[in-house]
Amino acid sequence: MPLPYLCNIKSNEMYNLKNKIIMKALVLSVVFALTSVVNAVSGNNVKDFAYNSEKQENGVETQTVYKVKEGKYLERHLQYNYTHDEKGRVSAKEILKWNQDNSRFEKLYCLNFSYTDNEVNVEYVAWNSKAGDYTNVKAKAVYQMNENGMNYMAYNWNEKDNSWNLVTEHNATNWNSTLLANR
Repeated sequence: MPLPYLCNIKSNEMYNLKNKIIMKALVLSVVFALTSVVNAVSGNNVKDFAYNSEKQENGVETQTVYKVKEGKYLERHLQYNYTHDEKGRVSAKEILKWNQDNSRFEKLYCLNFSYTDNEVNVEYVAWNSKAGDYTNVKAKAVYQMNENGMNYMAYNWNEKDNSWNLVTEHNATNWNSTLLANR
């Protein structure tokens, strides 16, 4: 009786496959966590919001967030524009806020994602209205996977020294064995 395909995978191929799956889960967790943090900081209550997602021809995915007023009226609040890389991973998340005065969305900040085999970098860049571009780098987070688990580092940009300052670092050891179910 032939063995199933998965039984024929070499151990390092399985390790690489496992890392790819973990990285995808990590990226989705980062996007979800950052969105949750923004919502928590701004005092948002999920039941008071409605969402509409659209996929545009240029590959950008747009999600519009509406405030629900009196349980039945929608008022524009935020807009998220997601850009993906060639592997389908989020490469940028642009956040815009609705301006009641001029009836349009205005750019606030952008989260830029970059990936390596064992690392995800998330850079927070504020909109610079004078320059008309995302040039005001504020902070970044680095998620590193290694054989012992995951390492998280948060940095703030120091304009005076023109360098990154480490703000916090967390190590999660043996996290992959507790998060993944064994068969």
